[in-house]
Amino acid sequence: MNTCIKGNPILVNMMSTLHSLKASFAGLLKDRGGNFAMVTALIATPLLLAGGVAVDYSNASAQRTNLQQIADATALEGGKVFDGSNLAAATTTAQAFLKGYSSQMPGNVTSTMTADGRTFKVALNASVDTSLMKIANYNSISIGANAAAISPMKPQKITLTPTNAQGFWYKVVSIIVVRPDTTDEVVLGTYTYQPTTQNDSGQGTKVMNPSGAIDLGKYTKLVLKMDIKTDGCPLGAYATVNSKKDVTCNVIPAKDKNKSQYSGYFSYNNTLRTDNPATSNYLFVDGKQMPQGINFPLEKYFGCAKPQSHAWEDGGGWDRQDIFYTISSDCTATDSNYVRLTQ
Repeated sequence: MNTCIKGNPILVNMMSTLHSLKASFAGLLKDRGGNFAMVTALIATPLLLAGGVAVDYSNASAQRTNLQQIADATALEGGKVFDGSNLAAATTTAQAFLKGYSSQMPGNVTSTMTADGRTFKVALNASVDTSLMKIANYNSISIGANAAAISPMKPQKITLTPTNAQGFWYKVVSIIVVRPDTTDEVVLGTYTYQPTTQNDSGQGTKVMNPSGAIDLGKYTKLVLKMDIKTDGCPLGAYATVNSKKDVTCNVIPAKDKNKSQYSGYFSYNNTLRTDNPATSNYLFVDGKQMPQGINFPLEKYFGCAKPQSHAWEDGGGWDRQDIFYTISSDCTATDSNYVRLTQ
């Protein structure tokens, strides 16, 4: 997004010349025997030139701003395609996009498209014709705009390994994708914590299903979700706790599911999602609480660069988290939905 107007040295030289002329004219004006008409004629040209510098520079600045916006958009378009190895394909896409803006750019614009690792870069350069500055033989001002964009790595396989869990509440962490051309969410894997005792702040079983790497297939959206049921049992069951604080889950018979006393046992009390900015702060990554109000970038929080430790707070108290696991991903593709400018 860096821009420059390359004609600045020329403008500096012109302003220096105008400053010298100003000093000379000041001397003439002090000469009471001078010819006023001659002085006026001499002043007119540099004043016109000074005004021309301002007008032409303002026009060049406006065109520079427009060129920068086009460079940014072009970099984003190429960045959607670029995966670090297909520069030719990304360049073809970006050039076709840029061509659509030809009527909005100077006719002499040149473009250069390069790569730096997985970053796609665009440089646009042009010259803007002057009007009044032609008086001093300055016929054009050079302008330039640079932009760079990157698409984050896209997980292809995910491995979620339970490490610890605690608390009185039943919890399920789900790996969810949305397939192309659909809006339906597909659950590919679950990590379930079932409390079995309320001793030691609540302890229970931890089950990942399936275990090992999960192939995500083609998808347009990837989400981690945690559902919470505060009575301590899965949907369709209710908990009873004996004197030893053992937890027993009692399945509600199908014939009784519509009875009012069981109405609260067929839905979760809370749901936390990585794509919900309102609950993003319930997740801790490598011991650091995530800020509220973010939508999780895939490559940062799904273990693309290296395995990560995740911990969720279920909302019962912020002094300690409640469900823990490690997550790692095989990230061999890019996600055009999250392409962003880096320059």
